[in-house]
Amino acid sequence: MISPLQEHLRNLSATLPAELQRAAFWVLANPAEVGLWSMRRQAQAVGVAPATMLRMARAAGYTSYEAFRAPFQRALAGGSGLGLRDRAARLQASRDHAAPEGHDALTQVQTDAIASVCHVNDDAHFDAAVAALLAARQVGFLGLRSAFGIAHQMRYAYHLLRRNGILIEGLGGTPAEEADCLQAGDALVVISQAPYPAATLQLTQQIAQRGVTVLALTDSPTNPVALAARHVLHFTPPAETDPADLSGQRGPGSFFHSTAGLLGLAEHLIARLAAHGGDEVLQRLNDIETRLHAEGVYWTEAPRKRGRISSKN
Repeated sequence: MISPLQEHLRNLSATLPAELQRAAFWVLANPAEVGLWSMRRQAQAVGVAPATMLRMARAAGYTSYEAFRAPFQRALAGGSGLGLRDRAARLQASRDHAAPEGHDALTQVQTDAIASVCHVNDDAHFDAAVAALLAARQVGFLGLRSAFGIAHQMRYAYHLLRRNGILIEGLGGTPAEEADCLQAGDALVVISQAPYPAATLQLTQQIAQRGVTVLALTDSPTNPVALAARHVLHFTPPAETDPADLSGQRGPGSFFHSTAGLLGLAEHLIARLAAHGGDEVLQRLNDIETRLHAEGVYWTEAPRKRGRISSKN
């Protein structure tokens, strides 16, 4: 917790000389940089000498600047409490320290999340979810905020296999009205990961109370959205990295949570549905492909004409 230190520094700043006061104000506005940057680099950002930063830390009751920085570093190590701004600050700090051939941390986060899909969900979980979709009169797809793109893509892929899918998109602020058509005998695929939108949880609970079978694609089997579902498929979110380690090997991956795990779940479920769909799915795919070809939906390269070969005698 750095809030007590920040409050102490805020109260103390009014009594400090102008130069130390400027340093204190910068510290209050840039907590991530305090934990990540060297004292010299912080001093350059403030526009003061490094000794000024040390004097400010001593005025706050610390014997060294490293001791002053320690609470800020511990707060960063907590990870989950970081806001978007501080996560981006970690990225900016890591950029200056990363080795040219360092490992791409974000790619590793994405790879690990996708790999976890089959590690934490066995065949029985996927098969039960597929059976629920095949038995449903109609299937709704719900994903809000960052999960909306996944829900849209999943419903698009589902529509290639079956006609009874609907996307609950909330256009005009009416997601509850769109979901009103889902009743007992229907299914809802809800897609969400932390931080969970309150509207997703509220709408999912309302739909579940009507007897709709809810399938959750999410990052934890114990989160609020999953607890409202009858079937849960999840991935394992990445553990927080050490913010003090700014090497290319273990640096922060992104300021924004990756949705690769959700996409992996969606694509695995659709593939499993195609495998279990039987002749009805095969006929549906054949009809779709025939129509797409007839309408020229996708660009194809025209066959090249053979040129005439001329010869001179």
